[in-house]
Amino acid sequence: MRLTHRVHLIGSGQPDLITTDPLDSQVYLVRAADGFVVVDSGAGRSVEQILANVRADGFAPDLIRWLYLTHAHADHAGGGAGWREAVPDVRIAVAAEVAGWLARADEEATSVDRARAAGIYPDDYRLRPFEADRELVDGDRIELDADVVMSVVATPGHAAGHLSFVLDDGPQRTLFSGDAVFPGGRILLQDTWDCDLRTTLRSVERLAAVEAADLFAGHLAPVVGDAGAHLQLAVGRIAGLNPPPNLT
Repeated sequence: MRLTHRVHLIGSGQPDLITTDPLDSQVYLVRAADGFVVVDSGAGRSVEQILANVRADGFAPDLIRWLYLTHAHADHAGGGAGWREAVPDVRIAVAAEVAGWLARADEEATSVDRARAAGIYPDDYRLRPFEADRELVDGDRIELDADVVMSVVATPGHAAGHLSFVLDDGPQRTLFSGDAVFPGGRILLQDTWDCDLRTTLRSVERLAAVEAADLFAGHLAPVVGDAGAHLQLAVGRIAGLNPPPNLT
């Protein structure tokens, strides 16, 4: 599903979008001359369907060079091992803080155990280990094409090691926010060891200052061209000493 001239939605757990698996976060593809970048992997049960969507949009999966993960929760990162198997040349980039958790499939650090106990994942779901090829830190800038740059923004709060990505494509700026902030100015607080309200609010303020045109979050329908209005809803609530509404 084409969102902008450079970004496609290729996976989602949303029933009103191109559902690949109910467990999946949104999975985005960014086209670039030297190889495509995918943002987030989905939970891992639908990698072949995601790749079928890439083909349906007219692209060969072997053009995908990088998989960037916003954070280590399984709906966003659980497909890493499956992507390695399906696209052998893909390289995976994650926050330095979470690389070890994913390499050893640490279900406690990534809160998969809590989510499974809560019924979010089925009893037979397990996180599979995979190694990262690159560890990302705040401020990293990756040149994807002429006048096209992806920047890394540390946005902890929803989860430790959470990253957002800002795509500057000439004058067009797109924000991939993972679970840091959502359309409607919503946030996602959960009873997990690394989720923190105050840190979440500071990350939302930081993302609002990016002044992106497009907001492509980990869940809910993508926002094209009106991201500022959605982020200002969250910032206005924070300014009034109230948290934005929770996604769930």
